[in-house]
Amino acid sequence: MEIQIAISKVDRYSSPEQGDQVEIVERPNGGVSVILGEGKLNGKRSKFVARKAVHRVLSLLLDGIHDGAASRAVLSALKTEYHGEAEFSLNILSCDLESETIVLTKNNDLPVIMIRKNKGSYTSYEGHDEVDPQEPNVYQFPIENDFIVIMFSDGVATAGWECSQPLEWNSLMETVLDEQELSVQELSDQILNQAVAQDLGQPHDDMSVVVMQVGRNFGKPIRRMSLTLPL
Repeated sequence: MEIQIAISKVDRYSSPEQGDQVEIVERPNGGVSVILGEGKLNGKRSKFVARKAVHRVLSLLLDGIHDGAASRAVLSALKTEYHGEAEFSLNILSCDLESETIVLTKNNDLPVIMIRKNKGSYTSYEGHDEVDPQEPNVYQFPIENDFIVIMFSDGVATAGWECSQPLEWNSLMETVLDEQELSVQELSDQILNQAVAQDLGQPHDDMSVVVMQVGRNFGKPIRRMSLTLPL
């Protein structure tokens, strides 16, 4: 089988300060993880908090720490370090070859689209008690052919709100189901472009889309990675 990952990002319109951070890392026992985080400090987006937290998660995953434990450790450390004044929205999406599962870890209510056997669904977030309301949830699914997972940052989920034309999730799900012939990069770009359009071309927040697909490998076992970074 083959793992394909695509990431599409755009910064908040006319703002130098970003809040989203995305990193990819190969797992030490086989597979790959994508970490998507958004940081805030005193209620304002913070690139510094996001970068620090995501890199801490990345380091723990490289040490072989499980996704849920890594997430809890970083969230607890941030809470202690910033005396509860820093917030961190975290998604970790992994294709773990050791356990032969897709692992999704998240501490927020942002929707994650999952396509399995040509059927779509969303993950839900089970909130925790007031002592630790951001305790992460961990979901595991067996690896299957044509398994697609799509996760977003807050900027995509709330696209169009300020213009009274919010993103319609059922319509987005139908688009994904109807256009599975698209490459993961084409699908990621299409979702991001749709979110930007909902904000009338001027994103009100940083936007990130991550698409992971597990499918059959019909070619040579070649590892590929590409990056386009506008300056």
